[in-house]
Amino acid sequence: MLSKYWKFSVKSDFSFALYLFLGNLCHAETRLGIEAFKIDPKTNLEITSQSMTFNSKTGRVNFLNAVIVKYGQLQLSAQELTVNQYKREEGEQNLTFSASGTVMISSDNNIIQGDRAEFSVEEQSLTIVGNVSLNQNENTMFGDKLVVDLKNGMATISGSVRTIINPNG
Repeated sequence: MLSKYWKFSVKSDFSFALYLFLGNLCHAETRLGIEAFKIDPKTNLEITSQSMTFNSKTGRVNFLNAVIVKYGQLQLSAQELTVNQYKREEGEQNLTFSASGTVMISSDNNIIQGDRAEFSVEEQSLTIVGNVSLNQNENTMFGDKLVVDLKNGMATISGSVRTIINPNG
């Protein structure tokens, strides 16, 4: 009877160890500095698109087709951009932006691509999710999610992180 328990315990421990090992290989997180994405929060936003709808009851604005957003040296392009405006308890207003379609964000020679992006004016954070790639010079990082702190230019890429480094880049 004890030998059955021992065999089960060893199998379980091995399976758990294998799970932890593979889990760490498959899910990673990397922090990096992207000074080109550091923005002065007082900078104006400029949005252009082919069409726009505004709902005054919800404070939601939808920009559709060939959307371009300029924010300092950043430029975002997407198929659709939704802007939500809401008031906080202190009476201040906050804006959040949600971009979808193929999203591309560029600054200098840095390009981020992904399926969707979220931006909070109050937090000065930009989150890109889904098929994320970050190209800096001739180096590329891939992942599932990229979060950029626009106050300090620091970024975290997570998920299945893969990096291609050009020794000359």
